[in-house]
Amino acid sequence: MKAIAAALVLAFCFVHAGSAAVDAPGKVTLKADAMAVKDAADEIAKQAGVPIVVDPNAKGTITTSLTDADLAQALDVVTKPNNLTWKKLEFARKTDAKVTLDQLKSSIVALASMELVGLAVEDPATKTGAIFAKDIPAGTDLPKPALPEGYAWTTVYVVLAPEPKTDESAASKDKVSALAQTAAKQMAAIAALSPEERKQFFADYMAAQMKLAPEARQAMLRDQIQAVMSMDQQARDQFRADMRAVFSNMPRGSFGGPGGDRPQGHGQSGRRRGN
Repeated sequence: MKAIAAALVLAFCFVHAGSAAVDAPGKVTLKADAMAVKDAADEIAKQAGVPIVVDPNAKGTITTSLTDADLAQALDVVTKPNNLTWKKLEFARKTDAKVTLDQLKSSIVALASMELVGLAVEDPATKTGAIFAKDIPAGTDLPKPALPEGYAWTTVYVVLAPEPKTDESAASKDKVSALAQTAAKQMAAIAALSPEERKQFFADYMAAQMKLAPEARQAMLRDQIQAVMSMDQQARDQFRADMRAVFSNMPRGSFGGPGGDRPQGHGQSGRRRGN
């Protein structure tokens, strides 16, 4: 947030276009054969008489033949085939600022890349400020606010690279892997508890699980069963052997049901009666 705030304040106060603000950009004639986006933008900026900042991540080439094209048309031709976008930024700048566009390139790109927001900037040193409102229709004919003496409006065009796409499947795998690592550490800690402490932990764990919605509990139980069934044969056989050993060694009456019988299907008497 500090970096973004710094970019906002810097770009607002000190952008220097190197020329006077241009109300009507010049026409563009461009013949390009696999010309790099940066070179095409530089040529358009030169002919239109406007500053254009290109995101360092904006890559690609352009092949076109434009004659007396509007600035917006020329920027569309450069950006759209390369999955790029462009934005128009207007700044109030000090007329005597010496900071160059190249010096402020990263700040301008960061500002242009931000989602449109409402923003208020205040400078306590000069007791001045400005308000940026969200969702004002583009191309509005509303007059720009009057500026204090020593300031002027400057327009900067920015060519932006697309936001990197997040790999949802990779993010999901990372999340599951992180949880699995946490669970492994937790299991080691549980194994180190005393028997009574473990009983208390599992009682608390089951109580927490029972507070979930029924569909969530059932989904978790289903997934646990499917996870066991998907284990390799050796691991699954060992799991079943452990279950049999545990149930066969538990004293009669441990389960708290009518008569305290062990659940059928487990232990040495696990076979169904009558089979």
